Amino acid sequence: MLRALLLSGVFLFFVAGGVVAPFVLSLGYVWVSTFRPQSVDSIVLAAVPVSVIMGAGAVGSYLLLDRRAPPPITATTVLTLLLAAWTTLTLFWAVVPDLAWTKWDWAFKTLLFSAFMPLVFRSRVQIEAVLQVWMFSLAIYFLPFGFKTLISGGGYGKYLGIVSGNSGLTESSTLAAVSLMAVPIILFLRTHGVLVARSRLTDLLYAGLAVAALAAAVGSYARTGLVGMLVVGGGLLLRSRHKVLYGALGAAAALVIVLFSSQAWNERIATIDDYEQEASALGRLLVWRWTIDFAMQNPLGGGFSSHVISRFEMGTVPGTGEPRVIVGKAFHNVYIEVLGEHGWIGLALFLALLGTALLTQQRLIRRTRGRPELEWCNEMARALQIALLTIMACGMFIGIAFQPMIYYLVAATACVANYVRRVDVPSPVRAPARALGAGRPGMDRARAGRPGPGGSGAGGSGQAVPAGRGWSRS
Repeated sequence: MLRALLLSGVFLFFVAGGVVAPFVLSLGYVWVSTFRPQSVDSIVLAAVPVSVIMGAGAVGSYLLLDRRAPPPITATTVLTLLLAAWTTLTLFWAVVPDLAWTKWDWAFKTLLFSAFMPLVFRSRVQIEAVLQVWMFSLAIYFLPFGFKTLISGGGYGKYLGIVSGNSGLTESSTLAAVSLMAVPIILFLRTHGVLVARSRLTDLLYAGLAVAALAAAVGSYARTGLVGMLVVGGGLLLRSRHKVLYGALGAAAALVIVLFSSQAWNERIATIDDYEQEASALGRLLVWRWTIDFAMQNPLGGGFSSHVISRFEMGTVPGTGEPRVIVGKAFHNVYIEVLGEHGWIGLALFLALLGTALLTQQRLIRRTRGRPELEWCNEMARALQIALLTIMACGMFIGIAFQPMIYYLVAATACVANYVRRVDVPSPVRAPARALGAGRPGMDRARAGRPGPGGSGAGGSGQAVPAGRGWSRS
């Protein structure tokens, strides 16, 4: 009951805060879509359409109270909306219509809200707020898992978080990927955040959050976590201005994992290259091959959840010698997932969206380099790029193509780009007076509002204009 009261209080806080500051309702939607309080609280919020309330409130408050100076339409927004439209269109030829509509219901909302985010989160405080709320919402999953891993050692298939089950953020591979994705963003908030006052305590708390995220990735025993650790570690090393420090920390972390990880963890990771003997890995390769063959015959895809019609043989049934037929195996790959569900057009839009986000991040890094007033934008772009590359690499082994984590990274990138574009407008440079008046007698005097020859101004007696006053004499 105490949990229900606490979560209900958080929900009401976002609703009430949205009355004062409309963007708070959008923060509430980020919390609802990530944390999913209705799954944690089975007493109060489970009976309340929290997602609908937050979503409608976010859009309504923006249209009524906060619609000012909207940013220009960017390639990111266009591609997101095109992907939303195309995935909706594939419903008309979905091979499993009922399941397709069920998945479309939440996937379409994710796409639309990510396209909506750049309209709402415009200032530094607002952009940081969405990252803070997002990270704290994710921490509810990886924080207890990470600390319990440090105590018990973790284990594959164990539910050490606040919610049990094998879907969403409770699934081992997804939890590992999201935990590692969060690390660079947490490190950014630790050093460049302005919402939480910097102190030794907050530095330790953010560092502890990053350690818990790494521990959760290791404790999940998911081989996806090893891939993610390599990407996030390499990204932090290459992007950091303190390469020696990050290199030493990375080597120390690797040594700790090797020395203190359990034999079960080592055996689990060792199967990553033994796909012919490891049923899970072999099954993924076979469903990927089935999906490519399916897309060649159905280039427009089979609609959401088309994996349920997959069918292939894998080994034999013990004692009979008959081939073992696998039906309805999940895609376990974001790119294969998009290809199987939405065909080659959907995959092209998805890859174009990811590529555009990476290019935007790289442009932001170059544009803001060496500029103290935009240092936080530079560091945020670096953190978002490492996070996106991490989730893209981990996405090779998990089917999260339409879950929020990818699209919130893309949307946050667009928010930072819009901020830099807005504040980085070059100020008009005043041209020299002589250049303005060249060939047009008296033009410099007329523009400067000074008297003509014989007067007391700079245009008459030949007196010099003091530096820093009036038109430049250069």
